Amino acid sequence: MKLKMLLFLSISCLSACWMPTKPEASLYIRLGGKPILEVISSDLLDATSSDERTKRSFKDVKLSTVKESLTLYLCEKTGGNCIYEGETMKNSHADAKITTAEFELMVQQLRDVLDAHNIGYREKNELLKILAPTKRDIVTPHAFNN
Repeated sequence: MKLKMLLFLSISCLSACWMPTKPEASLYIRLGGKPILEVISSDLLDATSSDERTKRSFKDVKLSTVKESLTLYLCEKTGGNCIYEGETMKNSHADAKITTAEFELMVQQLRDVLDAHNIGYREKNELLKILAPTKRDIVTPHAFNN
């Protein structure tokens, strides 16, 4: 009887281990979808466009258009069903002469916005990891502010 029970438990354990696991939700879903990305984009751009240290980059920029574009960019990059058809990061920032300091301030502002909306540690880090490579296309080497 003990042998039958042991065999039954072993088979049950093995079959449970071999059962296909449910695929994990995309970062887009875990963040909260397009509604939260719209809020994050809006709050981030409101903060950076009004901060004395970063606002010069937004002079003569239609903020509502940039907010919409950023939302679509984040949606696509996080696994949502959006299609970003805007300029490349390199092209859209080519004339902005953004410094490393300005970029790092914007990253900190993004962290603050994500914290304000209670975005989880894991999701926040995944998003920052996705966005980190944009630095090379956004920052102008040797840029300085007048």
